[in-house]
Parts: sequence; structure tokens; C-alpha cells
Amino acid sequence: MVLSEKDKEAVGKILEPVKKTVKILFFKDDSPRCKYCNIIEELLADIHSVNNNVVYEVLDAESEEAEKYGVDGGPVMLFEEKPNIRYRGIPSGHEFPAFLDSIVSIARGGVEISASAAKKLARIGKPLHVMVFVTPSCPYCPPAVITAHRFAYVNENITSEMVEAAEWTELAEKYRVSAVPKTVVLDPATGEKLTEWEGAVPEDVFADYLLKALGRES
Repeated sequence: MVLSEKDKEAVGKILEPVKKTVKILFFKDDSPRCKYCNIIEELLADIHSVNNNVVYEVLDAESEEAEKYGVDGGPVMLFEEKPNIRYRGIPSGHEFPAFLDSIVSIARGGVEISASAAKKLARIGKPLHVMVFVTPSCPYCPPAVITAHRFAYVNENITSEMVEAAEWTELAEKYRVSAVPKTVVLDPATGEKLTEWEGAVPEDVFADYLLKALGRES
């Protein structure tokens, strides 16, 4: 058990709107990155015990299912209904509310974003891969993750990932993450980095950055 009884009570209240099944696929492997994989499994079990509508399946990160979803190693969690919303690493500490927000959003079948941001997102017609690097102790990271994931919910051209920098160290090093949150936007077809920025920004600014990454001004 990862969550205390008091935590479970609080989580139960947050997940009260979850009235339909939300399935989480958790991909794990034997790599050093997966040092918290057992804890992630316990966390998912605790969440399921609080609300039985939240279900999960543990899969091998080298399985055909992983290949189907483009998973390149563990730990990765994604939602079966919205596989473009992903978590690389454990959503602990300040990131836990962001994870619960994703569950509730999928159960409700919608997210709340500003009308102006929604209008900008509607102009994104090409795939984008958005990675938000975080650490569990970062209080400014959850808003960046929530915005990215809500955008991915609204526009399926966007694949959004929370990346826990201490677990996915090779990615943190590759993209020179020295402060969090750091958002990196890639062209998924080529892997080319289109833009990046540090810090949490308002929804409209986030949407502007995505449009500029595609060469489209807001």
C-alpha cells in the first residue's frame, strides 16, 4: 500500500466523478529506470481499491502491445481511451494531482480550457510530441503537465508526456534539462526538436508556442 487511509479518502473524493471505466496500461521492464515500477503498481492498486472504475493492466515494455503504442521502454503509463496522454515515470509528489486530473478528464469525456486556447488548438493539424520534464518535488510542474495533457485530450495530433527527469535520465541529458518544468516539442516523424521552454506558462501562451513550432503564428 502506497496511499494512507487518509490519502485514500481524499483521492476517493477527487475521483467521485469517475462513473465509467478508465483503463490504464502500465508498461515496465528490467531497466534501472524501473526502480519505482513496483511502487507504481502498488499506487495503481490503491487507486483501483478507492474507485473500481479505474482499472489497470501491467504489460512488458518489449511486448507487441508496447510496439503497437510506440512505447520505447518502461516505466510508461498511458490511457487506453486516450493513448496520446502519457506518464513516463512515477506521478508522485506534486505530480499526483495531475495524474488524478487525467483520470477524471477521461471519465468525464472532456476538459476545461479557455475558448481562445481551444481556437488555437483547432489550428494544429500536424502531429506534435510534447514532453514536459518534471520532478516530484517541483511545485510549478503540475500546471504544465495538466495543460499539456488537456491539450492532448482536445487535439489528438498532440501526444503529451510527463517525463520524470530522475527516472528518464537519458532523455533529461539529451534535452539538457537543468530546471523544471521544461517542455520540449518534437516532430514525431523525424525526432527533430521544434521548440522548448522552461517554466509553467498560461494556456494561451502554451498554445502559441505549439503553433510557432509548426511555423504558424497565433
